Amino acid sequence: MTVYLASSSPRRAQILTSWGIPFSLIDGHVDEVMREDAPEQSARDNALAKARAGAADVAEGMVIGADTVVACGGHILGKPADQSEARQMLLLLEGREHRVITAMAGIVVPSGRTGLRVSTARVTMRRLTQDERERYLANPEYLDKAGAYAVQGLAASFIERTDGPLDTIIGFTMRDFYALCAELNVDVGR
Repeated sequence: MTVYLASSSPRRAQILTSWGIPFSLIDGHVDEVMREDAPEQSARDNALAKARAGAADVAEGMVIGADTVVACGGHILGKPADQSEARQMLLLLEGREHRVITAMAGIVVPSGRTGLRVSTARVTMRRLTQDERERYLANPEYLDKAGAYAVQGLAASFIERTDGPLDTIIGFTMRDFYALCAELNVDVGR
């Protein structure tokens, strides 16, 4: 069965490629909803909306949608709109623990069978100097990252501790992908 990834995230595509999973990219763009009081539900709803958007353009196959949010101090952080918002996100995260929540939804077309998984990891970011923060923000890496940082990128040195799957923090949890495939009875040919 053909796997379709409804995402514009190069990291998600890279993870699937590195695991040898054949897939096609499709558009899964939706206006993401962020509810401060329900970060897990926000990630679930967004992942499902992306999978549904992608499934609308597929005749047959499994469509995967994923969403990652960061929750810290009663706030939910998606992707920053600009450098100023990214700076505020980093200031909120510095010196404290936060949760990274990645949800994944799968829809089998044309049957409509649907599955959903959520994975959470905890991350502690050290305090940054103003110079470190500004140097990081001078690079566009933060632009398409929930919480304005990439644990696998230039911000790796900011991280003191992680607890949970690294691929959850990156934004595509392979354990959840395989669980969805099993639940939906999809053979990905691996």
